[in-house]
Amino acid sequence: MVVEKKNMTNTDVCVLIAGTGGGGTGTELIKAFKLATHRYKIVATDMWANSFGLSETPYRYTIPPASSSNYIDTLLKICKKENVQAVATGSEPELKQVAKNAHLFEENGIHVLLNPWKVIEMCTDKYELMNFLTSHGIRCPQYFLYEKESDLDKIPKYPIIIKPRVGGGSQNVFIAQDKEEVSFFTHYLKKYGYEPLVQEYVGTHEEEFTIGVLYADNGKLLTSIAMKRMLGSGLSTRQTIVNPNSKKKYMVSSCISQGLIDDFNELRKEAEKIAKIIGANGPVNVQCRKTDDGIIPFEINPRFSGTTGPRSLVGYNEPDIFCRYKLFGEIPAKVEYRYGYVVRSLIEKYISLDEIKNTPTI
Repeated sequence: MVVEKKNMTNTDVCVLIAGTGGGGTGTELIKAFKLATHRYKIVATDMWANSFGLSETPYRYTIPPASSSNYIDTLLKICKKENVQAVATGSEPELKQVAKNAHLFEENGIHVLLNPWKVIEMCTDKYELMNFLTSHGIRCPQYFLYEKESDLDKIPKYPIIIKPRVGGGSQNVFIAQDKEEVSFFTHYLKKYGYEPLVQEYVGTHEEEFTIGVLYADNGKLLTSIAMKRMLGSGLSTRQTIVNPNSKKKYMVSSCISQGLIDDFNELRKEAEKIAKIIGANGPVNVQCRKTDDGIIPFEINPRFSGTTGPRSLVGYNEPDIFCRYKLFGEIPAKVEYRYGYVVRSLIEKYISLDEIKNTPTI
């Protein structure tokens, strides 16, 4: 990676990652910072002492959950103790709390590696996001909020996707192939306090992409990468349904992406356009399918992705790029990364009882 040199430093940069539970974005961020060519001191926090990510660094703390009234004060206390220069988050609760209170970190000289709260708030509300994109000329799946049984008459064709209006990590996302299934899944979500969003099932699972865009300061920093998802395995697929009549297969992806990284220039340009439209000032992930009408986004995650590790593995290290930009104003002249398949698996880690006992709790 070639960079414009501005106030560069060879000393360790200290970054805190809030929320480092196993299999999530927090551990992906740790992977990325460890793969960076620059040196990082990584401070990890989590609400669980036996968190996978905590054991990845000697600088670790068990802290209250993000819902706690003293969560932000606890993070600030750790930041001051460890001389933290930048903060990133590994889960949605931490993302929201830190974004809402970003000014408190900035006032203490700590850079927040997140989008503005208004962007995060809109993108995590899938209904408002679809409204916004549609109003700005972006082709989206047909959608509506389910409120009553007669709403089922609004469905033009099946299958359709049912998901919570607010939520992430592919949780509680279902495929329905008829009114009976729609009724079941919508009532199930409503029973547990979710507002169901009904969304058109677009394209095919063979043409699903996750596209990462770093867009900051009105495009002063702009980079992107695209992966064509490999669906079908138990790891990357949340649900598979085969239509009993047509025998056609329908799939919903999980939050663990693997697949082909290639140039995909046209798709990346479309995703960059979307990042600009939503007012991003940080990392954005466009989840979409490629169709005859171009790419159709069905979700946008306004944060670092669960694919951060695989991207860093091929040479596209978003956390490192964004952190160096925020701290030192470094802008990559060109980000070169390798093309090919990135596949994933599960690994195990042993954590001794002494290690847990010796993790500070704040």
